[in-house]
Formats: sequence, structure tokens, C-alpha cells
Amino acid sequence: MKQRFFFFLFIIFSLGLKAEFINIGVYHGKNIKSFEFSIRAGQYSLFSEKGKLLELAGGTKVTVTHASNGIKLQKDGQNIGSFQRLNFVGTGWYNHFLVKPSGGLTAHRYDDNLKVMAQHSGLQLINNIDLDNYVAGVVEAEVGRKPPVEYFKLQAIICRTYALSNTHKHLLEGFNLCDQVHCQAYHGKTFHTPIVEAALQTRGAVIVDSEIGLITAAFHSSCGGQTVNSEDVWSKSLYYLRSVEDTFCINRKNAYWEKTIPKQQWHGFIAKKVKREHLDSISLPFSPLIREKDYFGSKTGLSLEDLRNHFKLRSTFFEVREHGDSVLLCGRGYGHGVGLCQIGAMEMAKRGYTYAQILHYYYQGVHIIDLSALDFFKSD
Repeated sequence: MKQRFFFFLFIIFSLGLKAEFINIGVYHGKNIKSFEFSIRAGQYSLFSEKGKLLELAGGTKVTVTHASNGIKLQKDGQNIGSFQRLNFVGTGWYNHFLVKPSGGLTAHRYDDNLKVMAQHSGLQLINNIDLDNYVAGVVEAEVGRKPPVEYFKLQAIICRTYALSNTHKHLLEGFNLCDQVHCQAYHGKTFHTPIVEAALQTRGAVIVDSEIGLITAAFHSSCGGQTVNSEDVWSKSLYYLRSVEDTFCINRKNAYWEKTIPKQQWHGFIAKKVKREHLDSISLPFSPLIREKDYFGSKTGLSLEDLRNHFKLRSTFFEVREHGDSVLLCGRGYGHGVGLCQIGAMEMAKRGYTYAQILHYYYQGVHIIDLSALDFFKSD
């Protein structure tokens, strides 16, 4: 497995393809006070605002600590100095490192480079990383190692598209995306060869709409048998995010759920949200045959998304039944329901569908193109 991993790395570097790098805020919101940086492969040059500081060979460890005057750097127990920022730049043909924070936080390995900046209360860590190395890490963080290889290819294209269409999310903080789920989950480097190969085999592939613009590559865990129109969850209607019937996720993981809520809480929330003249139109049971947007119709002004958010429900696809002093919610699916259903897509991959066939099933009227073609159309 290791031989295959390094073979693919050799192919990519020997082709001399233009690398696209992205800045990811790691340990975002964790208020890092100190960490150990250790080289696990390759070698690094260390720079500060004062210029080049050190050449670091494989196996080298340094300690970086937040201090009142900026960042304190130590190597082998010796103080190197105090700085405002540090850049660890990989200079080998293949470079990755380990970050081991203080305070009991989990250590993670990362590909490529690391930027460190002093903030008022802690350190800001930014992984400057080749886009496809980042994509591979996101795929593992989002779906693990169990899905079939064809699904890894699909998820890689989706993650790449999402990343490039959201590079502005944290620009005011000095990076493009963070490692938390509201951007994309990212726990650093993956060593799972099928995921690495999937990212490399789809290198540069992104999804665009009919105007050659990057799509909103929405996805969720399980739709419960039917996905949702984008405007049923968000304000914007997108032609490629249409509701589709999905039999592939039925009777799979997260297909069904139940939740019991006291009647007083349920009806109390409804009374606050619905105008008095429309309360009489709401009566149990509520048993939609297909996905709907509103609770007992649009005239109530109460969307199922409002109920989902307030009561922390798994989805907006549910029935409501009386159950003594409570109401019983019998639901289907997990997530907002827009775009690609991960459980359904995994099942399609198991049945032999290609990543392109799966993609076009959930995103209608879109195209897969290479980044180089995207640049061409932008400059036209």
C-alpha cells in the first residue's frame, strides 16, 4: 500500500502540474497557547518577519509558545527568539508535519506548509496546503474510510468545488476556510491510499452550472427517500438543486428516526409562530405523503425548517402523532436534505454507478470540467 501511495505522489510531481494552494485555519476557535512542531517527512525552512531563521531536517522538533510580546520559539530547549509570525515552508519533494498542541487537544498531521501568527489571546495556525492534499483530508473527515472507491472520487469533486466556491469565508481572518463543519470538516492528512488516489485521479475536476460558475455543492447525510428544493431550506432557488426521489437510501443508515416532545412545548412554540386566525387549521395528526415546506400549508407561516431548528430535529421529513401528554415525531432522513444524499450516493456506488452518473442524479443540468477550463471561461 505504501508503494502505491508514493507512486502516485511521484507521478503528480514528475508531471510538473501547476499546484493550487489554499489556506485553512486549523484548530479554529481552540485558542492554542503552545504546540510542538515536528517534521515527519521532508525538510523545512523556517521564516519570520525578520527573514530566514533555520533549516529544519526530518525528525526535527521545535516548540512554539504564545507570549506577551508575540511568539516564542525554542529548539532543543534553547530560545531562538520572539517573533510576530512564523512560516514553516516545506522544501523537500514530499513534506508533512505533526502539530501537538498543549491543553489536551488532539495532535494532527498536515501536508505542506504551516503559518503561525500571534493574536491577542493565543496562536493562529494556518495550513497552507495543496488543494488536492486538502481535498483528500476533507473526504476522510467527512465520510471515513468505509465507502467504495467510486464514492471517494465523487466526494473529492464535491469537496473541491465547495472549497473553491467558498474561498472568501474567512478572508478577514487571514485564511480561506477553517477546519470546522460549517466550512468542511478537516482533521489533517489522510494516509488511506484509496482516498489519496481518488483525489489525485479527479485532480482539477469541479462542478459548474450552465453559466460555467461553480455550483453550490450541497450535500447531507440522508434524505429519507426524497431530497429538497433549495428554496425550501434557503431563500435562493437554484435550478440544479431540485427535489428528486431517492430509493437508494431507504432502509439504510439514518433512514428513520423518532422523537417525543411534551405537548405543552410543541403547541407553545406553534402558538408563538402562527397567527391566531390560523391556529384552528392546525390539528393532529400531520402525515405528509411527500416532502413539504410548511407545517399545514403556507398560510400558517410556520415552515418545517423552523420546527427542525427549534426542536433540533434530524430532518424536516416527519409525521406528527398524539402520544398521551406528548407528540411523537416519526421522521425520515438526516440533514437539510438539499443536494446529494451521501447514504444514497454510497449505495449507488456499491451498485456500480460511476461518480459522474451519481453526480448528475442529484445535481441536475450541471457539468464536470477541469479548473484550467474554468480559468479559460473566466478570462473570455
